Amino acid sequence: MNTRTDNKLRAGRLNADDFSQFKSMLCDIELNLSVWDSNGTVVLPLESFCDFCRTIDSAGGDCCELARGLAGRCVSLDAPQHVRAANGCCVLGVPIHQKRRVLGAAVTCFPPVESLDEEFLCQLCSWLKLDREVITRQAKLVVRHKVSQAEDFLSLMNWGFEQWQHRRTAEKELENLSVNLATTYEELSLLYRVSGYMRVSQAQDEFLQSVCNELIDVMNIEASVAVVFAHPAGEEDELMFAGECSLSDSQLRTLVLDDLAPRFWSDSRGLVLNKYHPHGSLQGVTAVRNVIATPLVTDDEHLGVLIGMNKSGEFDSVDLKLINAIASQASVFLSNNRLYADLQELLMGVLHALTATIDAKDSYTCGHSQRVALLSKRLAEECGFGADRVQQVYLAGLLHDIGKIGVPEAILCKKGKLTDEEYEAMKHHPAIGAKILGGIRQLDHVITGILNHHERPDGRGYPNGLRGDDVPIEGMILALADGFDAMTSDRTYRKGLPISEAVEEIHRNCGTQFDVELAEKFLAIDLEEFVQEIRRPAKMVFPT
Repeated sequence: MNTRTDNKLRAGRLNADDFSQFKSMLCDIELNLSVWDSNGTVVLPLESFCDFCRTIDSAGGDCCELARGLAGRCVSLDAPQHVRAANGCCVLGVPIHQKRRVLGAAVTCFPPVESLDEEFLCQLCSWLKLDREVITRQAKLVVRHKVSQAEDFLSLMNWGFEQWQHRRTAEKELENLSVNLATTYEELSLLYRVSGYMRVSQAQDEFLQSVCNELIDVMNIEASVAVVFAHPAGEEDELMFAGECSLSDSQLRTLVLDDLAPRFWSDSRGLVLNKYHPHGSLQGVTAVRNVIATPLVTDDEHLGVLIGMNKSGEFDSVDLKLINAIASQASVFLSNNRLYADLQELLMGVLHALTATIDAKDSYTCGHSQRVALLSKRLAEECGFGADRVQQVYLAGLLHDIGKIGVPEAILCKKGKLTDEEYEAMKHHPAIGAKILGGIRQLDHVITGILNHHERPDGRGYPNGLRGDDVPIEGMILALADGFDAMTSDRTYRKGLPISEAVEEIHRNCGTQFDVELAEKFLAIDLEEFVQEIRRPAKMVFPT
């Protein structure tokens, strides 16, 4: 049963196509079929399928009116009916139900064997002015059933029609089940895909952009919008958009924040407007026909709004349930993402304060760790490292001298050349730094750079004297950044070199102190501009 026909039945209308299969079944036992609605309007007309019936009908036997009248009785009495008509035919009818409502009736008729009685044929031909010999010949060719069989045919017809209706209902339920399963599968697939985007380190704009893209495909809408409130407050709210809509970003913000959001802040279940009428400054805007919206909210905070616009049909409770489920997951992600960002900020603040404390032991090296971190980060990006690995290199640069905590301040701040003993003490600081951080599992990938930032390709580095490819690339990156900043910074025993001389020094030491390929990538950077940028004074905030 197709959806169009089912919709007609659901609206209380009968359709001739619904009965083609049942009509064919009755024809197999030489019975015809007509269908009538509850108002007496023919849905499937009665067709004479033999010369006998056609002759009687054309002469005024009027089988159609007989069928209409019997159909009306079936509807009014809501029960099967049968009569013997004046033209001799047996007329049988059964009501058609949808649930408890009578939609109409199905009627069949047949000429019985009793119609061959000479006296009856004589009266029939006299009444209809027909040739008795012709009628007798036509009747003998088609008459098969007796009047006494009418009750059996009526029971068969009633049973068959009930079975057909039950099967049609079952087919409809199966179709609905199939549609529901397909819809549920799509919804579960969407929720699964969305959960796959929920990595704690994922940027919130990338996550919500993916959510908006998914909503367009699954909900069959033209556009979707997510607005996330600024965190911390005071900055601009973030807007993500997918699909097609003629509204500008400012109009979308007005739509979401000024028009839709106030309508459902007190009800976290969301909002469905299948006939959207814009308020305020958006009056007259026709780009939005219908809209579904739901808040992104936790127990104690409104995080933003998620909406879908311009569905081809109407939004319904299933759509609202789906977008609420997505919003619930998105809210969990945003809450965790903000918590992660706060923890990251706290961690970076602690690390910056720690490295600044080390740098502060010697006024001439103030800011050195931060500059090495930024130089190393830039070089890692030039090497094509992924975002996570770039961040690890940055942290290694920031913490590369943390082992100097274990070096006496007299050595660190000494003016002039270190003695052999003092230099040996200084050479322990990479290993000390690695040991200090060794108990922090989250910094395992950072330790490699810290431990090896004084190793050299020629094997003359420390603490382990690694050579060539045995030196990890993170260590070589930090060595280059550390060496460059040391050369260009003022120290207690000398003034910093101009950048041009530092570049020449790197060229001279390629292959011995510095890796050749890394040096090429490093020297390809606009160092004059980059050094000016990283040497700008930065306000350092220490815990009180």
